[in-house]
Amino acid sequence: MPKHAELEKLTGIAARFGAFVAERHPFALADALAAFEAVAPAREPRDEAGIDALRPALRRELTRRLQAHPLPPGLPDATPRITAARRIEQAHAELLDACDGFLRRAAISTSLTRDERLEILRGMVLTRATDLRLKAFFLGGEVRYGATAFQGKGFRSLGQEAIYGACVRLRRGEKYCVATAGASRSGERHQQWSGDVIGPMIRDLGAAYAMRSDAATVRMILNSQMAKSGPPTDGKDFGYGDLDHGILLPASPLTIATLTLAGMAMAFTRDILTPGSPPRSSGRLTVSFIGEGGSSLGEWHEAINLCAARRLPMIFCVQNNQTALSTPVADQSAARVFAEKAAGYGVPGITLDGTDPESIAGAFGWAAERARSGLGPTLIELVAMRLCGHAHHDDMLYLGRDPHTTWDVPPLPPALGENGPGYANPELYEYWAAKDPIARYAAKLTADGLLKAGELDRMKQEAEAIVEKEARAIIDAPWPESANAGAGVFANEPTRVHVEVLDPEIRLTAESADEDEKNGSAISASSAVKRGQVDVAPPFDPKGRTFLEAVMLGVGDALRADPRVFVYG
Repeated sequence: MPKHAELEKLTGIAARFGAFVAERHPFALADALAAFEAVAPAREPRDEAGIDALRPALRRELTRRLQAHPLPPGLPDATPRITAARRIEQAHAELLDACDGFLRRAAISTSLTRDERLEILRGMVLTRATDLRLKAFFLGGEVRYGATAFQGKGFRSLGQEAIYGACVRLRRGEKYCVATAGASRSGERHQQWSGDVIGPMIRDLGAAYAMRSDAATVRMILNSQMAKSGPPTDGKDFGYGDLDHGILLPASPLTIATLTLAGMAMAFTRDILTPGSPPRSSGRLTVSFIGEGGSSLGEWHEAINLCAARRLPMIFCVQNNQTALSTPVADQSAARVFAEKAAGYGVPGITLDGTDPESIAGAFGWAAERARSGLGPTLIELVAMRLCGHAHHDDMLYLGRDPHTTWDVPPLPPALGENGPGYANPELYEYWAAKDPIARYAAKLTADGLLKAGELDRMKQEAEAIVEKEARAIIDAPWPESANAGAGVFANEPTRVHVEVLDPEIRLTAESADEDEKNGSAISASSAVKRGQVDVAPPFDPKGRTFLEAVMLGVGDALRADPRVFVYG
């Protein structure tokens, strides 16, 4: 291990490299730092090419140093049929790949252009402006259903706006929108999306804006929580999504989206790129965002295990914001960091500061490169803190009061007891409030000469103007027609009609039909079928069918009905 005096000299990329190795491979810290010092130029590289040039040299030097440590003779197999020497080789390979990955992420971060960095700040500002307006909707009673104020279902991203950086180097934007022939029944033109697909959750508003940040998206997001007519769901659910721009609408059972994205990732490896050609990878990928609480759900584990085993092009992001609704991290996971769970699936995992958008951009850019090259998924944990309640109604319980709608992170009110005014941890809150992603990134861009005096205030004013215009449109918009509640549940099907099975008219009619059928009369049963109360049964088979045969018949029906269907497993 280098001497303490030498460690104090570490700055810049060398210091960050040392911290990374200490986090992921602490027992290799001495060799890793010595190898870095041996190959690093006297002048620290500050651009993509300079950092990339370090990668092969560091790999060679670190390999040499690791191989210089002799293995004690006579060790038995580490596990059945895996020798101790083989296990050490595997550990060395993992360390070398991890160090190489660190440098590649750093290179990508330094390659962000002036326009990309200003876009990130502008997107973070738009995120907070939208959140503030949703909170104002909740408090103000501007949206009314008849004589009753409608507050909406609001979730904010305060403290987590830096997630915008995750999508900066994905395939996004209008160049991946291709208009398709024909139009929908409403007369609207449809687009075929050929870019990447993300699955944002309730704190990932910034990621959605990174995929598309125009006024239409602002209105769609406001409407998703105010339930007026129009996109995204005509008032059916509170999630936001726009598949025409690569944003998958989430479902309330959170990890349904994760499994859907895993299926999409599999499909992207089997794309028909030209008519008549065999399936092959299109180079597209999917990104699953979820909170640390949601990562405990079984579907999330199924999805990451599937993607790891098949090396599917998907990125898994866990946003560790310290609290799952009101459950602290320690009460729902014993893991030291969530990135360590990646080892259980055989994929790389990293933990980052979730308030640093440039580090986030570098990490997701690196993970995307891995996924597109066939190396499979990556688990990225972003550590931040939710600086607001779970939803608007929870602010009073979390913070101890409803905060004013200002651009600054609200301070906690004076504590009423030992544990603070609400259930937010006061010590953690103070630490993370000082790391306000917008204020810190604006200061960084100012120090780098990219942000002029007054420019942040102009960004805020522009964002407020865009959001307010769309908010007024939401206030004036009509409520959805109840008759359309069953429309669009599935694609290309008639509007569904709700049947209240406990209604006496429905229940007694169905019972009468069952009784008539038992008595040999098919009239009532037939009329029930025509009324859509029961499904049409297959023809009666006097020989009977086993359950397994029934399953195979269903699989056969699915395979014949859609050429895209295949049997997995």
